[in-house]
Amino acid sequence: MEIWPAVDWLDGYMVRLERGQYDAVTRYGTNPVEVFKTRYGRVPKRIHLVDLNGARSGCFTAWSLLSRLHSEGIDVEAGGGFRDKNSIERALNLGAKRVVLGTRILQDPKWAAELLSRFQSDQLVPGIDIVQGRARVRGWTEEGGNAAELWRSLYKMGYLLCNVTDISRDGTLDGINAPFWQEIVSHYPGNIGAGGGIRSAHDLETLQQLGIHRVVIGKAWLNESIDLSQWEGVF
Repeated sequence: MEIWPAVDWLDGYMVRLERGQYDAVTRYGTNPVEVFKTRYGRVPKRIHLVDLNGARSGCFTAWSLLSRLHSEGIDVEAGGGFRDKNSIERALNLGAKRVVLGTRILQDPKWAAELLSRFQSDQLVPGIDIVQGRARVRGWTEEGGNAAELWRSLYKMGYLLCNVTDISRDGTLDGINAPFWQEIVSHYPGNIGAGGGIRSAHDLETLQQLGIHRVVIGKAWLNESIDLSQWEGVF
């Protein structure tokens, strides 16, 4: 199972939101690379980068941070505001390993199909952020439809990777909701990444046993309830 430490970026700061609320922000400084080097003496192999400004505005803005992370030799999975082909291509050219797509890919099936004629399926990751079975879009501010149906449609098109976030637990350190993830594994084909509430080694082991392929860890690494150095393949 791959572990992707998350860097959420808002107004020039590394932050964590609680349950996706922009008015519930904790800041962790302006230099993610230095945070990793201070804590671990090195940077991780991979980072899940989310531009929270971009997620709300529909236009990714964290270009300089993406370039900086890539220059450190980090595989970056970048998301937040990618709603046109040119911005996706720019991110990949700047070194992003993959681009996470939310709002538009969930709302525009024609565009979703067109992307697969221009990019490889392993370069694109639909991100489906869920509350009570419903997807949330536009930075989690709007309802976006039945999440499972949306993913099955994309999977049939040829998308193989999907990142799922349990918004009800995201940024809370409450631990995972195991029944939620059992339901996801049962109804979501493909290579599923999980995020939301992960706080302990036990959570990671549970997700792995359920068949989750990738996990995104945010507040747990920032608050050091999970020691990334103890997990194989992170560094």
